[in-house]
Amino acid sequence: MPRIKRPIARAKFVRGQHPSKARIGDFVENDIDACLEVMEEGWTSVDGQQRPWALILIDLSFRTGQVTIGSDAVTPGMPEGQEDDEISESYFGLKIILAARQAFRNLPIVVFSSMRREDVSLRFSEMGALGFLSRDTSKGPEMLSELLWRHGLTEDSSQKIIGCSRPILHSLRDARRLASQRGNILLRGERGSGKELFARYIHDETGNMPSGEGDKCLRPLVTVKSAVLTPELFGTELFGIEPRTATGVDQKIGLIESANGGDLFLDEIKDMPPQVQAGLLRVLQDKVIVRVGGKEPRQVDVRFLSASNADFESLQESESFRSDLFDRLCDGGTIQIPPLRERKDDIPMLVEHFVKQAERLTPDSRQRAISAEALKLLCDYSWPGNIRELRSVLYDAVNSHPDIEHLVPLHLRISSRESNRPNVLSDSIGPNGAPSLPRASFGALISEMLDFRFDSGDAGSWAGQLEPLESGFAKLVAQYLRAALIATRELTPDNPQGEILIHPAMKLLTGNRTLTASKAADLIKRLLSLSPRDRDEILSDDILRRAYATAVRLRPKSGGTPQSPSSEEFPGRR
Repeated sequence: MPRIKRPIARAKFVRGQHPSKARIGDFVENDIDACLEVMEEGWTSVDGQQRPWALILIDLSFRTGQVTIGSDAVTPGMPEGQEDDEISESYFGLKIILAARQAFRNLPIVVFSSMRREDVSLRFSEMGALGFLSRDTSKGPEMLSELLWRHGLTEDSSQKIIGCSRPILHSLRDARRLASQRGNILLRGERGSGKELFARYIHDETGNMPSGEGDKCLRPLVTVKSAVLTPELFGTELFGIEPRTATGVDQKIGLIESANGGDLFLDEIKDMPPQVQAGLLRVLQDKVIVRVGGKEPRQVDVRFLSASNADFESLQESESFRSDLFDRLCDGGTIQIPPLRERKDDIPMLVEHFVKQAERLTPDSRQRAISAEALKLLCDYSWPGNIRELRSVLYDAVNSHPDIEHLVPLHLRISSRESNRPNVLSDSIGPNGAPSLPRASFGALISEMLDFRFDSGDAGSWAGQLEPLESGFAKLVAQYLRAALIATRELTPDNPQGEILIHPAMKLLTGNRTLTASKAADLIKRLLSLSPRDRDEILSDDILRRAYATAVRLRPKSGGTPQSPSSEEFPGRR
């Protein structure tokens, strides 16, 4: 193998065909299920122990057919190829992209091919691929590095932001993308979720762009607590003071001028008084400041990084925050930082980091191991104060018990608030409009069903009722499935109703974290076909209909029943 002097990333090569190791005489066929299974291996985290794929590169043309002596001599195991293999309309790579997009939402995909980009540009864009990397380019490593920086799900290399769960990696990717331009950025997230850390990350990444355009050494970062900018002080603090403005007053450079050429971080902007909002708006509009006591305007180039946990839509309706200022502060984009309860896979890593950090800061503290019971308690808690609360709990545990070698539950002073565990059936109604069962009664339902006995001496009361029994069971299963689809759907700004994700839903129902996407699709089709007589009624529900359509698109020839409707009959969001 050639030695790579400056590796960009670790890579896994997948042929995507059967057999994967072909020999002379073998007939090679494309295998989309094998492709999806490998993607699944690196996409679903198991207890936070696995990083997701940073980026998927997919070729377009896959040669199929028989491996001959001639084709094997050119490339071992490569078949002769068939006529359809190199027709752009039937590229197997495009089929993989479509199936991957349906099975794994937000999986970053880039086309990597020697085929002509213009032949497939529209199609791969519509399928959600993020770019095209030519195999023939002489700048492949540089372009791949750029694609990974812009589109890849990669961790913070400085380890200031700890975590490798998909929610935090998506936020980091958004931050890198926005760091490459000078528009103002709004950071939104709950208290303690790490907004100031993200501001620092954006500032640092401005100087880390692979293109080499950034130069963080010359770009200052100035932090401002919005709450301290009172109407009386904000002028001198933000704009500075001209020398000799009054007796005994020296020159003072304001915070905005100090950040010239770099970034100004405004923390909790919802706390700004109205007068401060008006003064800041003029700076954002005109890009100039005038020092207190001065007359000469000074040009400034400052990117504003603002943060808040507020519901700005409500604040604007109540007129406590100016909508024109809000628009200016997020004209370069908005980053949503996930709360800790949505990235629990990161908790083990965060716990280890904060415990070691606390040990270093605590004089004569012993190094300790974290017990499984303590880690479970930390993972099960809802963390209303997010990372800041987690850090405080762990610092307190180390400071209060410096002489022990094991961190156990009794060392953790966690709030008595109830853990935020998801209620599978609390958010749903069944296809017929009936409310779903409370979680506490689910076990009772199963027990009652198992304990029910049919009286052989009273056959008249249940004779001829097989059809209603089958129908009731099928509708109950559909209601159960619907609840899981709602519990695992992804809400996005362009789709407030939520993206239906069948793979996570089936993992939730089965409790099987290793369930493949293709098996999940087969299971969906089977569950929604338990009663063919009721299928039309069950699939009249929009959520179930969309789930079924996705399953059929993923597995058109397996699972379900021969009468299963096609995806064209039940179109829905992919």
